[in-house]
Amino acid sequence: MAEERRSEILDHLNAEHGIARVTMAWVRNRYDTSWDKLSRPRADAIAAWLKSQSILHQPAELPSRETEYVTLYSQRTSIGVFMAAARGEGYLEDNPEGALLLLQGYAASLVKQEANRIVEGARAE
Repeated sequence: MAEERRSEILDHLNAEHGIARVTMAWVRNRYDTSWDKLSRPRADAIAAWLKSQSILHQPAELPSRETEYVTLYSQRTSIGVFMAAARGEGYLEDNPEGALLLLQGYAASLVKQEANRIVEGARAE
């Protein structure tokens, strides 16, 4: 039963374009419905499973209190890749230069998009 509910975490992230803010109670309930409360070992078990699914989280250590919020993000999405690069974790943990290049390239593309909007706006007038 617990395994079936875990897919809801993945489905929710997918529906939210790779990033979602949820309570730890929400995560616990989907990870293992037999758990009536969280503890440090249980939060660590959830964190290990999330990592195995290429899902990172903020804060870096999952809270063990159910009322606390956590942001989950998938490394298999653009937003997840950029968040991991900015935080120096995940695939880019051992490659800070690669993370910097990725973020610089993204920043340059944003500047170019803004310049294109200005040009298009001037043409429309």
